[in-house]
Amino acid sequence: MRIALPSARPAPAGSFAPAFLGTVALLVAALALLTVWRDPYWIFRDDPPWTHNGVGASRLLDLEMRLVKPLQIARLRPQTLLVGSSVVYRGLDPRDVAASAGRVYNAGFSSLMAGELPTLAALAVEAGSVRRVVFALDYFMFTALPPPPAIRPQLATAAGRTEAIIATILNPEAPGHLIGRQFRRTEPGLWHGDGYKATPDFDAELTRRVTQEQKIAAMAYRPGDLADLDRALDLLRGREVILLLSPMSGAQRELLRAGGRAEELAAWRRDVAALAARRGLPFHDLVSDHPFDDFDPEKGSSPYWIDTMHFKPALGRWVLSRIGLAGAHAGAAAPSG
Repeated sequence: MRIALPSARPAPAGSFAPAFLGTVALLVAALALLTVWRDPYWIFRDDPPWTHNGVGASRLLDLEMRLVKPLQIARLRPQTLLVGSSVVYRGLDPRDVAASAGRVYNAGFSSLMAGELPTLAALAVEAGSVRRVVFALDYFMFTALPPPPAIRPQLATAAGRTEAIIATILNPEAPGHLIGRQFRRTEPGLWHGDGYKATPDFDAELTRRVTQEQKIAAMAYRPGDLADLDRALDLLRGREVILLLSPMSGAQRELLRAGGRAEELAAWRRDVAALAARRGLPFHDLVSDHPFDDFDPEKGSSPYWIDTMHFKPALGRWVLSRIGLAGAHAGAAAPSG
């Protein structure tokens, strides 16, 4: 007698696709939740789990600050923006700014060029909270120096930032950016959630290399780039704007002189001063009007300079004092002699 075993019933036609799509949806949702919780781009909250009291090493901020920082500005809604290059994000600490300035964000970007200033101005306006912008300008911003990829203008719009946030959440590599080998950063120092980067001293080998790698031959002044600053200032009408030319070390000024750029540097200083006067804006030319010439690239970092280009917060506090924004605890006396 043969006993008939029940045969497996074939799956209903079309059931595989919904199951597969449901699995994919669950994986995507889990990835999104992990990314938001881990917050490797530091765009969702003040203290992601990989930071300690709002301070941490971040390869993403080193490499993708032109994405991260606009998203941070939109979330934090600061009242004061400190705009400039890496000189700003290393040298001006928001904790040294007077409390009357409200929430301060350090909008310093590596190798920021003049052409990016209108985008930052549009972002400041769109954020709605910004009432004061400090432009700390550097000579190279207005030269033929090959620029990095610019800040995307779409990040100055809510729709563009939403698209960018979704892209970071759904990026399969996002959770791993701060795990294992990818935790290694490209530059020394620790980022703060307000855009400032605390940078350790450099040894003599590194300061010599920074000095030697200056692309002075490419730093031909382009007066037409001042139109980008003008456009940014047009967008910021009705807000307080301070223009300053960042302090330059004696070593950096000597590099420009030896490279035949001294006259162009002087012309740039005159042109920005004239633009500020035409617009009736506060203006501070601190390129050489400072007593902080203690740096020697053959000896490593000095008390006031990290390297040839970048000053320390000790000098930054003096800058804030000169422009009237230093907090009561941030007074920095000039060196004697």
